[in-house]
Amino acid sequence: MNSTRIVNACSSFITRYRTSRLRPVSGLPLVILLAACAGCATPAHGGARQMSVAGAPPDVVHELWEQHWTLATDGSIVYHEKHHIRLNSDRVFRAFGNPRITYNTETDEVEVLQARTRLPSGEYVELPDYSTVEVSPDAAAGWPAFANIRQITMVMSGIEPGCVLELEHRVTTKPGTRPYLTADLRIDDRYPVRSRTVSVSLPPGVELSPVFSGLPEERYTYAFEQSSDGYSRHRWEFVELPGQPVEPQDPPWRAAGVRLAFSTAPDAKTWVRQELEGIAAAADESELLSRLAKQWAGEQTTAGDKLAAIQQELAGSFNFVNFDAGWQPAHPREASGVIAGNYGLPREAAAVLLALARAAGVAVEPALLVADEVWNDAAAQRAMVAAYVVVCDDAAGGDGLEIWHPRHGRVFRDRRWAGHTLLTCQSDELRRVPLPAWLDPDESRVVVVGSVEVDKEGKLAGKLSVQTSGLFVSPSDLETSDEQKRRARQIIGHVLPGVKLKALDVRTLAPGRFDFEARIESGKALPRVDECYELKLPEDSPALADVPLPVTYSRRQRPARLLGPFDEQIELKITWPAEWHCDARPAGIDRAEGAWGLIEQTVRPMERGLVLRRQTRVNRRELTPAEVLALRGPVNQLRAEHARTLLLRP
Repeated sequence: MNSTRIVNACSSFITRYRTSRLRPVSGLPLVILLAACAGCATPAHGGARQMSVAGAPPDVVHELWEQHWTLATDGSIVYHEKHHIRLNSDRVFRAFGNPRITYNTETDEVEVLQARTRLPSGEYVELPDYSTVEVSPDAAAGWPAFANIRQITMVMSGIEPGCVLELEHRVTTKPGTRPYLTADLRIDDRYPVRSRTVSVSLPPGVELSPVFSGLPEERYTYAFEQSSDGYSRHRWEFVELPGQPVEPQDPPWRAAGVRLAFSTAPDAKTWVRQELEGIAAAADESELLSRLAKQWAGEQTTAGDKLAAIQQELAGSFNFVNFDAGWQPAHPREASGVIAGNYGLPREAAAVLLALARAAGVAVEPALLVADEVWNDAAAQRAMVAAYVVVCDDAAGGDGLEIWHPRHGRVFRDRRWAGHTLLTCQSDELRRVPLPAWLDPDESRVVVVGSVEVDKEGKLAGKLSVQTSGLFVSPSDLETSDEQKRRARQIIGHVLPGVKLKALDVRTLAPGRFDFEARIESGKALPRVDECYELKLPEDSPALADVPLPVTYSRRQRPARLLGPFDEQIELKITWPAEWHCDARPAGIDRAEGAWGLIEQTVRPMERGLVLRRQTRVNRRELTPAEVLALRGPVNQLRAEHARTLLLRP
């Protein structure tokens, strides 16, 4: 055995005894999790690279990846997976050397058919018996109701650069556990995939609704077969899928990757209705629920105020548990038992809020929130649900439909929920209430106009007029005067450093709009640099503080996704005593403009002062690599000290 293999064997042995609880990663549908397969696996030591050096092989290659689902006539489901993974670098040993299978002990039977390491020499190292342990996944551990969620963890032996991990297992799920066979798969990966196969076998009378995107037809093979016993088989085959680099603010894989989703549900309306009926059925009655509803609603009289008070109390005391949708039970527990234990899954939390509201006399119904680029009617499934909520018509007495999340409060079209759609069933129809994504830069604006004066003691004082709209406004965070002041301080702090909010006059407060005027002053004099007072504007302006831009790196291969397009305009007049001298003023930034938007800063000197004007406008939510690089230079110029520094000599 060479030295590398000895070190790896010792490392695996030590890891097994040091690991008492292992972190789960994103799982496959039908309660399957195999960390070695996960496209989102995060390597240790700062993250593995797809290419180590120019011309070198990728750190990981998926040599063979097969997934097969079979739905039996009795409703049982058999999932069979085979995966061969080549590891070319020690950077990925920790990420892929401990494959895991997550399952439900009450409903699933697991068979590990193969787990071994093929060395570069061709020799095989089988998985020793002592290298398999069973633990609870972190997300489910410690909650008695989910003690049946277990994870088989394998510590592979003999790992060295160039080895291949050969893994194969089968999971059989009992009849009646799941009403439908569903999956939502990423077909490509951050690392190259040489051969990928997905197949689904169905009994007579069961139809499959597959949805495929991200790859032209000539790049894959689809086959449909009908056997003599009435079984039908769908099969997709993919070869030589290139690795997709991981870069800051990548678009979600469901929007930008190769995606295959399927379901045996008859249609979206049926699936949504059954999901909502399950939540409604779980919203039972109990003495504890009635007592809490009365206590939490307090002296509130309107339906909206009662619902707000109950949700706030629930959010502050309830333990919200969440883990992969494929592991979760088919039906939520009853609200009376959930509130007694004070913890629950998203569907259970929605059932609790539903039961409490009804106990307080508020007419509410369950509903779903789904992300527009994730949801697909043809393949409806729990993995596509962003949140379980309750809705109330005219809860505030004429304001229209109110949407309430058990944890996050009232739902608006804001930074969190823009780009989602509410789904409910009414009169046997699927009702949709859109909360569209922010796609127009003129919808999301920050405008700051004001003047400040530096007095003879080097202190600042002045007045700012601020207008914000769109993604820069979160109504649920502006409900009280303290919250409004907090948001005003955030914005002001990204215009002028070290100033205090002396007075706030809110001019407009509405969903999607927050305008105010603020009187400001500094608590102490500006810092001194030699004999000068230094006023250094913040590195990030109000818009750039809320909408991160991926401009750190000078190379990029994939598009970048922003929270949304926006327009920011700042006009700031700064004056100082007549006898003072300006040693340095902020530099102007030449106008940079393109299809992506524009950036410009001008500084106009005036008698004992200056006027700084800045505009930053980004026209699109998703930017091409070339547009990101075009944006990078001007943004970094704005952030540079020479564009932000004013030196005043008394």
